[in-house]
Amino acid sequence: MDDGEEAREYNRMDHGEVNRRFVADLLATGDVGRQVLDLGAGTALIPIELCRCAARCRVWAVDVSAAMLELARLRVAEARLAGRIVLVRADAKQLPFRAASFDTVISNSIVHHVPEPLAVMTEAWRVVRPGGIVFFRDLLRPPTREELERLVATYAGGESRRARELFAASLGAALTVEEVRERVAALGADPNGVRQTSDRHFTWAARRSL
Repeated sequence: MDDGEEAREYNRMDHGEVNRRFVADLLATGDVGRQVLDLGAGTALIPIELCRCAARCRVWAVDVSAAMLELARLRVAEARLAGRIVLVRADAKQLPFRAASFDTVISNSIVHHVPEPLAVMTEAWRVVRPGGIVFFRDLLRPPTREELERLVATYAGGESRRARELFAASLGAALTVEEVRERVAALGADPNGVRQTSDRHFTWAARRSL
């Protein structure tokens, strides 16, 4: 999402409840450590929430979109967290980090933006340290057009027309739980770490073996 108007539209949407739930569920999996990588960080709302809830950690917030990162810069400065959140423009399929660099790798809603998300998942698995946490959450593709329309009405009904269109497109581009499990298994990770966690989300939570 490198279009400036789309980035601004995304920034105007209310993600507060979803982001707070993401961080709470992440922290419930265990200690995230001191070095956290967020793939597809967008406007850095989750890194900001995580830094507020986990006082020891520092977050590298990666996004490929310059427009998103410019908005993230403003958000981080407003939150007075520039010393703990590092903004990085990079492709999540080809990360500029060495293997086993991070205690935790997280991602919220990047999978449906990538034509073949296995590349992103492979990179996440590569850069997390042994014993570290990988925590992905993303949209699920609805089984029918009727269900897609219901989800848009329920969760984006009060947003602008453009925001509703973006949400509908994201749902249509998402994977099913079984499709995510197939990709996790291809990494050599346990596919049972993938489960449906809401009417529109899956979560992949895993700990890299020592």
